[in-house]
Amino acid sequence: MIKNRNELKKFYNSLTDKYQGYVQMSDSRIKDNHIFKIAQILPKWEDLHNEVNYILEMALYEPNSKPSNRSILIRQQNSEWLVIDRKLTQKEIENSDSFFTLIKDTPKMKIAQIWEEEKNEFCLDMEVLEPKYLLFAGFKHE
Repeated sequence: MIKNRNELKKFYNSLTDKYQGYVQMSDSRIKDNHIFKIAQILPKWEDLHNEVNYILEMALYEPNSKPSNRSILIRQQNSEWLVIDRKLTQKEIENSDSFFTLIKDTPKMKIAQIWEEEKNEFCLDMEVLEPKYLLFAGFKHE
Protein backbone atom coordinates (compact mmCIF):
# COMPACT_ATOMS: atom_id res chain seq x y z
CA MET A 1 0.00 0.00 0.00
CA ILE A 2 1.30 3.47 -0.87
CA LYS A 3 1.05 6.19 1.80
CA ASN A 4 1.76 9.91 1.84
CA ARG A 5 3.67 11.51 4.75
CA ASN A 6 0.57 12.17 6.88
CA GLU A 7 -0.75 8.63 6.33
CA LEU A 8 2.67 7.21 7.17
CA LYS A 9 2.84 9.24 10.38
CA LYS A 10 -0.62 8.00 11.40
CA PHE A 11 0.38 4.39 10.61
CA TYR A 12 3.68 4.73 12.51
CA ASN A 13 1.95 6.21 15.56
CA SER A 14 -0.46 3.23 15.56
CA LEU A 15 2.49 0.84 16.10
CA THR A 16 2.27 0.61 19.88
CA ASP A 17 3.57 -2.95 20.41
CA LYS A 18 7.20 -4.04 20.80
CA TYR A 19 9.26 -4.61 17.65
CA GLN A 20 12.67 -5.83 16.53
CA GLY A 21 14.17 -4.16 13.49
CA TYR A 22 15.75 -0.96 12.25
CA VAL A 23 14.99 2.51 10.91
CA GLN A 24 17.11 4.19 8.22
CA MET A 25 16.56 7.94 8.10
CA SER A 26 17.30 9.99 4.99
CA ASP A 27 19.94 12.20 6.58
CA SER A 28 22.24 9.64 8.23
CA ARG A 29 23.49 6.10 8.37
CA ILE A 30 21.63 3.72 10.63
CA LYS A 31 22.33 4.85 14.19
CA ASP A 32 22.75 2.44 17.10
CA ASN A 33 19.57 3.77 18.72
CA HIS A 34 17.66 3.02 15.48
CA ILE A 35 18.45 -0.71 15.68
CA PHE A 36 16.10 -2.73 17.88
CA LYS A 37 17.93 -6.01 18.57
CA ILE A 38 15.31 -7.11 21.06
CA ALA A 39 11.61 -6.32 20.89
CA GLN A 40 11.01 -2.81 22.21
CA ILE A 41 8.66 0.16 21.92
CA LEU A 42 9.51 2.30 18.88
CA PRO A 43 10.84 5.85 19.29
CA LYS A 44 8.31 8.64 18.93
CA TRP A 45 7.84 10.02 15.41
CA GLU A 46 9.11 13.41 16.58
CA ASP A 47 12.29 11.84 17.99
CA LEU A 48 13.13 10.38 14.57
CA HIS A 49 12.32 13.40 12.45
CA ASN A 50 13.75 16.87 12.23
CA GLU A 51 12.39 19.49 9.84
CA VAL A 52 13.94 18.03 6.68
CA ASN A 53 14.57 14.29 7.09
CA TYR A 54 12.25 11.34 6.46
CA ILE A 55 12.15 7.56 6.82
CA LEU A 56 14.14 6.07 3.97
CA GLU A 57 13.58 2.45 4.99
CA MET A 58 12.21 0.63 8.00
CA ALA A 59 11.94 -3.09 8.69
CA LEU A 60 10.07 -4.26 11.78
CA TYR A 61 9.12 -7.62 13.21
CA GLU A 62 6.64 -8.14 16.02
CA PRO A 63 7.42 -11.59 17.46
CA ASN A 64 4.56 -11.64 19.96
CA SER A 65 1.57 -10.98 17.71
CA LYS A 66 -1.07 -13.68 17.34
CA PRO A 67 -1.96 -15.91 15.53
CA SER A 68 1.27 -15.37 13.63
CA ASN A 69 4.16 -12.94 13.57
CA ARG A 70 3.83 -9.50 11.99
CA SER A 71 6.42 -8.10 9.58
CA ILE A 72 6.36 -4.49 8.39
CA LEU A 73 8.47 -3.09 5.57
CA ILE A 74 8.48 0.62 4.72
CA ARG A 75 10.45 2.06 1.80
CA GLN A 76 10.46 5.62 0.55
CA GLN A 77 9.64 5.96 -3.16
CA ASN A 78 9.70 9.45 -4.66
CA SER A 79 7.39 11.51 -2.44
CA GLU A 80 5.49 8.53 -1.00
CA TRP A 81 6.15 5.35 0.99
CA LEU A 82 5.48 1.73 0.15
CA VAL A 83 4.17 -0.06 3.24
CA ILE A 84 3.90 -3.84 3.40
CA ASP A 85 2.28 -5.08 6.61
CA ARG A 86 1.93 -8.87 6.67
CA LYS A 87 1.49 -11.67 9.17
CA LEU A 88 4.11 -14.37 8.61
CA THR A 89 3.12 -17.99 9.09
CA GLN A 90 5.18 -20.24 11.33
CA LYS A 91 6.36 -22.12 8.24
CA GLU A 92 7.56 -18.88 6.58
CA ILE A 93 9.50 -18.00 9.72
CA GLU A 94 11.03 -21.47 10.03
CA ASN A 95 12.09 -21.34 6.36
CA SER A 96 13.61 -17.87 6.63
CA ASP A 97 17.26 -17.40 5.73
CA SER A 98 19.82 -15.64 7.92
CA PHE A 99 22.02 -12.90 6.55
CA PHE A 100 24.88 -10.95 8.05
CA THR A 101 24.43 -7.24 8.51
CA LEU A 102 27.08 -4.63 7.78
CA ILE A 103 26.42 -2.91 11.08
CA LYS A 104 28.84 -3.57 13.94
CA ASP A 105 27.60 -5.79 16.78
CA THR A 106 24.26 -6.54 15.12
CA PRO A 107 23.07 -10.16 14.97
CA LYS A 108 22.19 -11.82 11.68
CA MET A 109 18.89 -10.76 10.14
CA LYS A 110 16.27 -13.39 9.33
CA ILE A 111 14.59 -12.79 5.97
CA ALA A 112 11.40 -14.63 5.01
CA GLN A 113 10.90 -15.31 1.31
CA ILE A 114 7.22 -15.14 0.42
CA TRP A 115 6.09 -17.04 -2.69
CA GLU A 116 2.54 -17.05 -4.03
CA GLU A 117 0.80 -19.02 -6.75
CA GLU A 118 0.11 -17.01 -9.87
CA LYS A 119 -0.94 -17.83 -13.42
CA ASN A 120 2.07 -17.79 -15.70
CA GLU A 121 1.66 -17.25 -19.45
CA PHE A 122 4.94 -19.07 -20.12
CA CYS A 123 3.64 -22.19 -18.34
CA LEU A 124 0.41 -22.59 -20.32
CA ASP A 125 -1.35 -20.30 -17.83
CA MET A 126 -0.88 -22.85 -15.06
CA GLU A 127 -0.42 -21.51 -11.57
CA VAL A 128 3.20 -21.57 -10.47
CA LEU A 129 4.97 -20.22 -7.41
CA GLU A 130 6.35 -16.71 -7.96
CA PRO A 131 8.49 -14.73 -5.51
CA LYS A 132 6.51 -11.82 -4.02
CA TYR A 133 8.27 -10.40 -0.95
CA LEU A 134 11.44 -10.52 1.10
CA LEU A 135 10.35 -9.59 4.62
CA PHE A 136 12.28 -9.06 7.83
CA ALA A 137 11.58 -11.83 10.38
CA GLY A 138 13.66 -10.65 13.32
CA PHE A 139 17.25 -11.11 14.36
CA LYS A 140 18.88 -14.49 14.87
CA HIS A 141 20.34 -14.55 18.34
CA GLU A 142 23.02 -17.17 18.87
